[in-house]
Amino acid sequence: MAEVIMPKVGDAMTEGKVVRWYKKAGEAVKKGEPLLEIETDKVNLDVEAEQDGTLAAVTVEAGQTVPVGNVLASVLAPGEKAPPAAKAAAAPKKPEVSEPEKGQQRRRTDKKDSIKHTTGEYQEAIEQQGLRKDRTAAPSANVVALPEGGRRRSSPLARRMARDLGVPLEAVQGSGPQGRVIAKDVQNFRGAAEAQPAAAAPRASRVSAAPLMSTLPALEAKLVPLSAMRRTIAKRLAESTGPIPHFYLTADYDVTNLLSFREQVNAIEGIKTSVNDYIVRAVALALHHHPYVNASWGDDGISLHGEVHIGIAVSTPEGLITPVVRNADQKSIREIGDEVRALAEKARNRKLLPNEYQGSTFTISNLGAWGIEEFTAIINPPNAAILAIGAVESRPVVIERQVAVRERMKITMSCDHRVVDGAAGAEFLKTLRQYLEQPLRLIV
Repeated sequence: MAEVIMPKVGDAMTEGKVVRWYKKAGEAVKKGEPLLEIETDKVNLDVEAEQDGTLAAVTVEAGQTVPVGNVLASVLAPGEKAPPAAKAAAAPKKPEVSEPEKGQQRRRTDKKDSIKHTTGEYQEAIEQQGLRKDRTAAPSANVVALPEGGRRRSSPLARRMARDLGVPLEAVQGSGPQGRVIAKDVQNFRGAAEAQPAAAAPRASRVSAAPLMSTLPALEAKLVPLSAMRRTIAKRLAESTGPIPHFYLTADYDVTNLLSFREQVNAIEGIKTSVNDYIVRAVALALHHHPYVNASWGDDGISLHGEVHIGIAVSTPEGLITPVVRNADQKSIREIGDEVRALAEKARNRKLLPNEYQGSTFTISNLGAWGIEEFTAIINPPNAAILAIGAVESRPVVIERQVAVRERMKITMSCDHRVVDGAAGAEFLKTLRQYLEQPLRLIV
């Protein structure tokens, strides 16, 4: 008999939550077949069977959180029988309970049941998905056939999006590997479903006498349970803003030449690079000139890192996570762009591996795509600094006593004053300016 335990994914992981079981007790399983999905503070992943056999009693239900190493279930080898259950006769007789005490116990039980039902986030998700209600039912005419094994492959983000939009996953055609349903498939399905009623809208508006006014959706008051990722974010922010003495430096860069250079690279190479790809490359090169910015504070001394690993802040439905581009100073702009996009997609689907989000030496947070002109970011421990990137804007500036329109971008660096002094931070931003305003330096 092989035990299925809560695995340890990453050094900081102490517990995990069971999201759903793919198999039921008594069902046959094969080695390498996914048994259940778990949620950690950073990623969602499947736990696979380590041998062929039969899934025995499941000890942890969906929605429950248990410490690392706890037994979740067991798999019986072919021909093996489950051990006999312990006899209940040996249990000591419970003492008599008075009527007032019985009333208190009932109230405590009712309260526990209420909490269980109001915080069962993933159990609710399972109950709302029709695909999980009946695996043996034959598909109807408008339902896409399921893959062999009866389990629809889909990303966690796609499942959450389908639940929020009311889209049945069994009706969505997957475009991912092996027919896996991804978030884009759910969006496309919803868009196609809304296209038909939208066609009849003009006719209805001609006969309607209702006044022209927008109808706001009703707000709902509810308590949203904390996910493992959100708990970790709250803990790390408290560890950062409290012990770390922050100070901030803001600079305004002229990126007109950088945008022109980017357009030429895209046209010549036939690729699509982003401004952020060039910023990552520029930061990585600038860190070589300023080792105290590529450093960490410790009780015994300041650690100057021998490698440059850039963390890129990525927004996900559960919160912020920072995938890491390792040895970014040794990679081309194209390699950085490809890696950042691949890591961001894995982050949104909660499929990052521990080595893909741990070990950064410097972090970049870019809100330019949201039109944010300027902001300050909180340092990501144990980094000594983080760079906040604002939007690129066309602004009039004075150049040699003449007014000209140039593309400008504001950046703000948050520094750990225990490691980086004001002058050291200013020198780093001066070097970074040279790389961004003279982009040929990035490839020479």
